[in-house]
Amino acid sequence: MATEGSLISPSFAEFRKRSLPSHIIESQKKEALAMVSEKESEDEQPRQVQPSLIKRYFYKKASISGTGDSGSDEETILRFSFLSRGFITLAVLLCMIIVATLCAVLATIYVRHHDKEEALRRSPVHEAVFANFADPAVIEHEGLFYAFATTNAAGILAQPHNTTVVDYGRSNVQIATSPDFKNWTQLDYKHDPLPSMGNWVKSGLTEKQVPKANVWAPAVIRRATDNKFILYYSAAAENATRSHCIGAAISETSSPAGPYSPLNTTIACPISKGGAIDPSPFIDTDGSFYVVYKVDGNNVGNGGICGNSVPPLASTPIKLQRMNADGVTPEGLDVTILDRIEQDGPLVEAPVLVKSAEGIYFLFFSSGCTRDPSYDVKYAWSKNIEGPYRRASKPLLKTDDFDLNAPGSIGLTDLGDGTFGMVFHARVETLYGRVRAMYTSIIRFHGTKVVIDRKNVVS
Repeated sequence: MATEGSLISPSFAEFRKRSLPSHIIESQKKEALAMVSEKESEDEQPRQVQPSLIKRYFYKKASISGTGDSGSDEETILRFSFLSRGFITLAVLLCMIIVATLCAVLATIYVRHHDKEEALRRSPVHEAVFANFADPAVIEHEGLFYAFATTNAAGILAQPHNTTVVDYGRSNVQIATSPDFKNWTQLDYKHDPLPSMGNWVKSGLTEKQVPKANVWAPAVIRRATDNKFILYYSAAAENATRSHCIGAAISETSSPAGPYSPLNTTIACPISKGGAIDPSPFIDTDGSFYVVYKVDGNNVGNGGICGNSVPPLASTPIKLQRMNADGVTPEGLDVTILDRIEQDGPLVEAPVLVKSAEGIYFLFFSSGCTRDPSYDVKYAWSKNIEGPYRRASKPLLKTDDFDLNAPGSIGLTDLGDGTFGMVFHARVETLYGRVRAMYTSIIRFHGTKVVIDRKNVVS
């Protein structure tokens, strides 16, 4: 039974039921049921999964045979593709990075090469003979420079067994010529200035078919008595196991190029002390004739670097021998004018003696070991040819100077203008091993100092 309140204020729903016709109410019910059904249908459908970043940019749609959901014969799937926009974008970026890197590398190489060429062009030191042209000596005659060197079979380091040098060991003494001290031409073995040697020299060939004589460090000078040229050389002695001795040969022509006829006597041959090598002639301003050379003491050392770094170290004295005017006959006893000290390492060798315009004698020599970077060029000076000689405070040339490796064993010739042309060797890499190529420079004297002159700079 309704209360008074309910009769007076019926609910809104009851009011609508009483107010609306039945067919409208039925229609609204159907619409509401339809909406509920549609919502339930949407909730039952699986949510569509968004593809990952990799699939979106590195996969492409592809069709495969089969029956798809729609009943067709092909089905569409996603597959990795090199033609996808992601891969193409990465490829383009990678190519751009590679090109930019290559450009940077090439630019760096070009700049370094240009800088190196410029440095070489402005360097007072120049490569003259790119071959195994060791222990060079030089002389000028009638406007032509002649350089003489050790046999090219000597002193090659890291030599491949399957590689041979052109004219390997066929020339006892090598020769090269130049009209201007800058451009050099190396002559072949047919121009050997010393095709034969004295009978004191070891004869025959080694297993490698090179002469056992193993000629080292030739040097040439012109004597005043008859204007003939004398070639000094050191070679393996017949009566020794491995020691060298020093001999001489006289030119058969009026040219420093020879050929030379050998003498059958030696100038120095101290076998028991290791032998003698590196002869270098010198004529003083008063006409006195000398030959300086090295006693090869490290040849009988106790082993180690260059045979002489294991105590007690052997002496390797540089000797001064006065000669008769003929240049081939010793006069009196030799004099020791220099010997190795601790700072020299295993040896001193390759002496060259010259006199400055101021009357100061300069003795050039090498120390260290020619097989490693310790090899260098040093000098000492004296006002008396027999000494004592005072050493310079630092080397004239050493490894890394002017991009050189183990420079040493110089030769000098007076250029007549207050300077001397200098030749020397330094180690270089070739297809047939690490050899000693010839370089050139110019030096001048300032009191008791020697400086490398820039006269030899290419303009």
